[in-house]
Amino acid sequence: MKKKSELLLLLSTLIILSGCAKSNLSNDNTHVNVQIDQTFLQVPSTTIKQSRKNFSILYLTQKLLRLDDGSIVVYEEAHTDLQYEFEPTTTRSIGIIFDAKEVIRVHEKSLLFAYQVVLHDNRILNVLASQGFDQELKILYGMSTKKLNKMLGQLDNNARLAHYMNVINLQHETKPLMSHWTTWKVHILPLIVPIRRFSFY
Repeated sequence: MKKKSELLLLLSTLIILSGCAKSNLSNDNTHVNVQIDQTFLQVPSTTIKQSRKNFSILYLTQKLLRLDDGSIVVYEEAHTDLQYEFEPTTTRSIGIIFDAKEVIRVHEKSLLFAYQVVLHDNRILNVLASQGFDQELKILYGMSTKKLNKMLGQLDNNARLAHYMNVINLQHETKPLMSHWTTWKVHILPLIVPIRRFSFY
């Protein structure tokens, strides 16, 4: 009886989650694509540079992009090995990845997050992040506050807007990749942990 109850609970949870609102953030080499629920936004982009890193249980793709307004941003997509998942919340992960002094959550809807991240040198970086699944994390950063607010407004009429206007412009950075992914963070901190398995016994 207990086994049947647990199975019903799991099935109910899956049904509820499948009906939940969703978000997405992606790059297909011609556009940055952002989705909140049934609203989609495409921003034309050109890939300037691309690199991949392998942390054995986490695979990271980093792209330096030029948007349609001429601005430079970075898109990062991290996937874990099938046996692992991200451990912290999205907000906490962002703080770790950017070595942040503070992570200001500007807006959140359907697992798409907008942040103004205060770095160790007190400069502010605008970040969009999507974590629809525990095994992937997608990040877009470096846009101006005006650009970020415009994107949020197009995606959600009720979106809260970012406050700080004086933010990092990646065109002025000698090293525009502002995130810091390290073996220590992935394995020891850890950002990634083994997947928790359901047991019915």
